[in-house]
Amino acid sequence: MNADIPPEAIAAAPPYLLGCEKALREWEKALNGGRLHHAWLLHGARGIGKKSLAGHLARDLLSIPPEARLESHPDLLLVEREWDDKRKKEKSFITVENVRRAADFFSRTSARGGWRVCILDSADDMNRNASNALLKILEEPPQQSVFLLISHQPESLLDTIRSRCRRLRLAPLEEEEMLGWLRREFPDMVEEEARLLFLLSGGSPGRACALREEGVPLYGEMLALLEGLPTRLDMAAVHDLGDRLSAVGQENLHKEFLELLRGFLERLVRAAAGVGGGEDRGGEGMPPAEAALLERLRPTRLEPWIAVWENIGAWSDAAERLQVNRKHIVLLAFAELESAAQSR
Repeated sequence: MNADIPPEAIAAAPPYLLGCEKALREWEKALNGGRLHHAWLLHGARGIGKKSLAGHLARDLLSIPPEARLESHPDLLLVEREWDDKRKKEKSFITVENVRRAADFFSRTSARGGWRVCILDSADDMNRNASNALLKILEEPPQQSVFLLISHQPESLLDTIRSRCRRLRLAPLEEEEMLGWLRREFPDMVEEEARLLFLLSGGSPGRACALREEGVPLYGEMLALLEGLPTRLDMAAVHDLGDRLSAVGQENLHKEFLELLRGFLERLVRAAAGVGGGEDRGGEGMPPAEAALLERLRPTRLEPWIAVWENIGAWSDAAERLQVNRKHIVLLAFAELESAAQSR
């Protein structure tokens, strides 16, 4: 245990760690008990605050003051996807060479004589060779070393990696907690927009912020296209959307659209199964256009819709990792949606 860290340091978490209280208590208990595990898996939805939490834990462990840059500390290493100068974007994977930097980092003596911390953001981005290289480090962890692995989809990691990590799950914010945060962050935001952002973000503050500008209009466009199901899809509009989302520099917007589509499908399936979709709140916060669409498309067979939900997730990953044509994915998604709607 680092004697320089006062017990109240982690408990006094800053506002940007809203919703991380349980994870912070687990970490504090392990730290103050002198049995700090060597690898921690911070997992939860995108934008939920995992990287902020990792930075906060690293600051406390290394006694880095709030005003200092994390990257400037000699006993802290951040491993993430590198920038591809040729393609002018981040590389699709964290490579084995990136992970080997961590092995070299931990092979050296601590510059300050204490802990050494490596933040890996995100572990989901590792290719197979990188995963195997990480596993070798985790199997024989160096003394006074801590790995903070960030993961949006922990089930995609090797079982052997997950089994060597202690897990800290960050849960989505509850509705009133999220609405209160949005009101504080954006005092000019109207209630209707705040409730829509809660619905679309799934209780993730970071995702709500990302959705404010382009995501909300994209959601409206998505609903307008889905109005054509099951037989009157406006294919000219679908092609136009596919062209825009496949343009250079629109990778993130393409990914956001697929996430919005998956969110709608999840609410459709849950509403049909009677376990959510806004009905448990009396439809509060759900736009009338979506509520009407959910009712009109309500399926008697859930399997086709669940299959589309799963496929869109796989295609989104393929678009990023395998450079699959993004317009083709948009067209394929609507073709499967049309098929599912006609099967009801």
